[in-house]
Amino acid sequence: MSAHAAKTETVEKHDPATLGLLLPLLVAGGATITLANLLAGPLALPLLSLLLLGAGFVTAAALFVAGSRIGKRHKTAWLVAGALVFLGFAAALLSDGPEALAQIERMQAHGIASAANN
Repeated sequence: MSAHAAKTETVEKHDPATLGLLLPLLVAGGATITLANLLAGPLALPLLSLLLLGAGFVTAAALFVAGSRIGKRHKTAWLVAGALVFLGFAAALLSDGPEALAQIERMQAHGIASAANN
């Protein structure tokens, strides 16, 4: 490659609209970590699954209602929504259902505070 060709190449810059997706993702991540600490143990993955699925579906619904379609302009936002849903399904598949149900029964029988200490 010649020196002239190297100087005239243009570098594709990041879309500034993608930075707007960063704050909600950070808030959702912080809320997820806080809730996972409160409900540590067998309820952490089902909770994470519900949060990620909800965030993904809400993001996709907001994009759809706003008139955004998958294309060059809003491709990153749709990818984020799809990734959230994918990660939510992955967390649901990795969770231990019988153990989570047993934990819920313990919480109902003894109260949330005593079940969280076990």
